[in-house]
Amino acid sequence: MFENGSALIVEDNPETQSWLCSCVSTAFPGLALVTAASMAEAETAIRDGVFELALIDLGLPDGSGLDLIGKLRQCKEDCHIIVATIYNDDAKLLNALRSGARGYILKDQDLEQIVGYLQGIKHKRPAISAASSQRLIEHFNNKGNELEQSGLTPREKEVTCLVAKGYSIEEAATLLALSPDTVKGYVKSIYSKLDVSNRSELTLAAVKLGLIDS
Repeated sequence: MFENGSALIVEDNPETQSWLCSCVSTAFPGLALVTAASMAEAETAIRDGVFELALIDLGLPDGSGLDLIGKLRQCKEDCHIIVATIYNDDAKLLNALRSGARGYILKDQDLEQIVGYLQGIKHKRPAISAASSQRLIEHFNNKGNELEQSGLTPREKEVTCLVAKGYSIEEAATLLALSPDTVKGYVKSIYSKLDVSNRSELTLAAVKLGLIDS
């Protein structure tokens, strides 16, 4: 893996871009490097080239690296996409992974650490910084605790998912083989347990609890 071919490095800061190139070259000496400092440059590179590996910054001067990840996934399905960023928060980490990134590296680490994460790919280990891995664990543990503490029954969880996704009471009843009045009763109980008063608040609560994807 990555013994030859090309890698795309998308980073707008010249010094950081050079440093990331050094990391990739050290980890995979056989890869040719293509650099881009903006969304526009990266889109041109994606259109014209074939890449085995891509390191993408999230904060680009003319757009979001998340959009670029989506485009890469559409055009270059085999490309191993890794985010290289300064942001270590749940939202950006989860959104990057949902968009199609297969790794998440924090740029404030030293070269040896970054190279270690990259080389781990060859051994089927995701290139995710230790701090980001910990955030993932805490995120899903917290969701599990909050969901358990909500007191929702298995049937109420099913109803919550359907209603939060936009299904009407009648549609949810049909899907669950229940009467509309029964579903209305579940919804009333759900609103009370989650302390919400309308469908929008219910949807936000369902996302927070991990019952549906944002």
